[in-house]
Amino acid sequence: MRAERLGAISGLVNKMPDALYIAFVDSLLVEVKGLILSIVAVTSAGIATAIAAHSVSLWICTALMLLVSLIRLHVMTLHARSRPSPNVAVARSRETKFVVGAVTYMALMAIWTLVAFWVTDDGFTRFLTAATTIVYAFGMWTRSFAIDKGINAQIIAAFVPLSAAMVVGGGWYPLAILVGFIPTFLFIKASSSRMKANFLAEVAARHQVAMLAGRLDTALNNMSHGLCMVDSEGKLSLTNNQVLRIFGLSEKEAHVGADLRSILRSLVRKGVLARSEFKRLSQALFRNTNRDFVVPLETRDQRALEVTVQRIKSEGTVVVIQDITERRNAEAAIYRMVWFDPVTGLPNRRRFEQELSKALLARQSAGNNGAILFLDLDDFKQVNDSLGHARGDKLLIAVGDRLRSAVEDKDVVARWGGDEFAILLPSREDAHDPSCKAERIIAEINRPFQIDGYEIIIGVSVGVAKLRRDGLTLETLLSNADLALYAAKEEGRNRWRSYEAQLGLNAQSRRTLEIDLRAAIANETIEVHYQPINNAATREIVGCEALARWDHPTRGRISPGEFIPIAEELGLMDALGGIILHRACEACASWPERIFVAVNLSPLQVRGGRVANAVKDALQSSGLAPHRLEVEITESTILHDLPLTRQTLRSIREMGVRIALDDFGTGFSSLSYLHTFPLDKIKIDRSFTIAMGSDQRASIVIASVAGMCKMLGMDVLVEGIETERQMQFVDGLGSVAEVQGFLFSPAVPEKDIRAMFESAVQRKIA
Repeated sequence: MRAERLGAISGLVNKMPDALYIAFVDSLLVEVKGLILSIVAVTSAGIATAIAAHSVSLWICTALMLLVSLIRLHVMTLHARSRPSPNVAVARSRETKFVVGAVTYMALMAIWTLVAFWVTDDGFTRFLTAATTIVYAFGMWTRSFAIDKGINAQIIAAFVPLSAAMVVGGGWYPLAILVGFIPTFLFIKASSSRMKANFLAEVAARHQVAMLAGRLDTALNNMSHGLCMVDSEGKLSLTNNQVLRIFGLSEKEAHVGADLRSILRSLVRKGVLARSEFKRLSQALFRNTNRDFVVPLETRDQRALEVTVQRIKSEGTVVVIQDITERRNAEAAIYRMVWFDPVTGLPNRRRFEQELSKALLARQSAGNNGAILFLDLDDFKQVNDSLGHARGDKLLIAVGDRLRSAVEDKDVVARWGGDEFAILLPSREDAHDPSCKAERIIAEINRPFQIDGYEIIIGVSVGVAKLRRDGLTLETLLSNADLALYAAKEEGRNRWRSYEAQLGLNAQSRRTLEIDLRAAIANETIEVHYQPINNAATREIVGCEALARWDHPTRGRISPGEFIPIAEELGLMDALGGIILHRACEACASWPERIFVAVNLSPLQVRGGRVANAVKDALQSSGLAPHRLEVEITESTILHDLPLTRQTLRSIREMGVRIALDDFGTGFSSLSYLHTFPLDKIKIDRSFTIAMGSDQRASIVIASVAGMCKMLGMDVLVEGIETERQMQFVDGLGSVAEVQGFLFSPAVPEKDIRAMFESAVQRKIA
């Protein structure tokens, strides 16, 4: 850096910058006052010598000098009207005019001296002319030192005639050439060169300083931070533009020498800073200490500032102001993303667990009455599916608002995920029983919600676990609260349940059952039993329904109603359904041709979209004719009329496989499915069969549905036939194609169903 700066100075010394050159030429041509004084002095001297010597020649010389002076004065006057020079070319032209005039004038003065020595021996005349010329020659040194050609020409113009004058004078005068003139003019030449070098070096240094100052000023005023320096008396000594922008100050208000305390007070009056912020900043700036400080500030327009106060020994203070509003907002956004739910604005699961950890650490000193509540909204999925996710989100927000209003300010309400919420009731002496909070929450959520003009009614199930009684660790408490919530939902929903030790045992039993079920499906130890389906008119077996049966090695026979939902929750229905489907098809392929097999499909199997390929594979591997396979679906499978469900059922039916709707009448809007889905058979649920013949309404429903389906070209099967009276009622309808129930047979293993086929054949032969 030092070498670079020295190189720049050297370049300026060797060559004057254009701007400086133009300014220098301008300075030569604006000295009108000096020229006038020179004209008066030289003309007066010329007149005096002409009168003293009675010489016409001296009068002529005086007149010529006056003429040249007036011409030069005219040129300077013209320059004054159009200064400064617009460019270097004009400046050079004007410099040439100045040099010509100066050299001519210098030459005339020297000739005037020569003439005086020539025409008179008068000592006064000779002294006056020589002295005036030499003084003028010295003057040109101070005027034209920076113009090399000009100074050289003027020295020659003065030296030659003066030397001639000394020679003309004779006597000791020629010695003056060696003793006085040569050293004098050499001194003028050397001094002018030295003065030029010093001048340009100084100019170069000032130019460099100005350039560095300009760069520093540019850097200071374009830096992202505000910067100001304050002297030991609290006066501003430097301020950049960012300080003015940040605080809305004018240059007049924040000028050098302004009192910083007064500026801060004005900011308070303008409403930029609050009085409390003013006090904090003043203490940091003006307290008598050598420590550095970082002071966070908040302006009235919600901007965040960070003021760094750095002491400089005996020189005052440097203050750096950084606008950290964007950084603060970004940090706040990141903080909310990490710790808060984006939909409801409630604390999220991570934040809840953090608060619960704090509560567990503080429970010994605060008492033992803290608790956590796990909440799950009942029927929320139906709202999401029917009204859309946008309204579902609005409902979640409204639920969050009600939950906050139902608890105290110190309680933590969080969204756990999906339609689940969690509430932390910290330990404190005046806390109420958490069951009271649970009942209040249920009552609040049960009130109708108004969302976009829709009245939405939902419920909530609550599980309660107490901080000390039901667990000493975060994981245990959360698990036990979840068990209590699960128990509340199992008991019918829209209620609360506290954790009990038995729930833990039940959960352990369920986990064991889940493990065993996974193993049973993986090892294909789930059995398939078959319940006959009989012709309603002839009572002959025309088909069988394949039903899964699980004989647990220690718990014995487990009901499908218990293990099928577990398989669905564990995502095992594709595997389990595939086993049953393949076994049923293989068995039916070996039965008489007139017998078909019916296999139940889980809603999850159908909605997964893979069941059509499973049906195709089972038919191909077993060789069973497609018309001998019947798949049964429930109303829950087609409840939401998903396009994928429709396509899956169509693909199955296009293979030639029949489709039956099981448990008809137990769901919603059942009649709409009869003409919108590809159905071949309707199975009337046993809940209607039980009252058939004894309850008039149930009998009317069965008769109406059976007659309607027959007109639509669909077969009707009545489930749950257990008595002859029920069978006689079915016979009386005349529109029921098939029946099924314990009157004929329960579900039996395949070997027993084969025996039933053989027995039926023998009876027919007999």
